Formats: sequence, structure tokens, C-alpha cells
Amino acid sequence: MPLLEDRTASFIVRIWREGGEAPGALGDWRGSIEHVHSGQRAFFRDLAAIVQFMRPHLADLGIDTASRFWDLMADDSPSEDAPAPPAPRSPRRRTTPRN
Repeated sequence: MPLLEDRTASFIVRIWREGGEAPGALGDWRGSIEHVHSGQRAFFRDLAAIVQFMRPHLADLGIDTASRFWDLMADDSPSEDAPAPPAPRSPRRRTTPRN
């Protein structure tokens, strides 16, 4: 039986905001993705570029890039079956016992 690492691809994705120093300015989102094994890196401004970068690396592992995995990655609309995201929690106050 082949080791798990034989069919594994690892990626590092970084996302940050540039610009927007002026009051009220939001800036632009930027990012980079790196394939850990090869060290290949790409920079992007669109999240779809992440999928495009990953496709050939996964195909090299024999992973069918036309499978449902890519449909889920590219689908921005929430599924009817998907649970609603949890409501934000208010921070708890830490109390110290009084002596």
C-alpha cells in the first residue's frame, strides 16, 4: 500500500490587503500560493487563481481535476444543505477570585 505522502500535495496560501491607507479606503486584496514540494509560487488578485495554480500539481498525483472537488471549490453560493454560520460570540470577561 502506497504511503499517504505519495498522493499528497501541500500548499501555503497567504492573503493580505494592500493600500487603503487613506481614511475610508478599503484597499485591494492580494495573495500568494506556494507548492511546498517544488517551491513554485504565484501571486494573485483573484481567488480563482488558487484553483488554477493547484490543478496541475494535483493532476500530477493522478487526482481527477474535473471531479466534484473543483465544483465545490469554485461554488460561491451557499448550499441549501449547508448549516448557517455560527453567530459571533461576545468576549468573556475573565474574573479573578477575591481574597
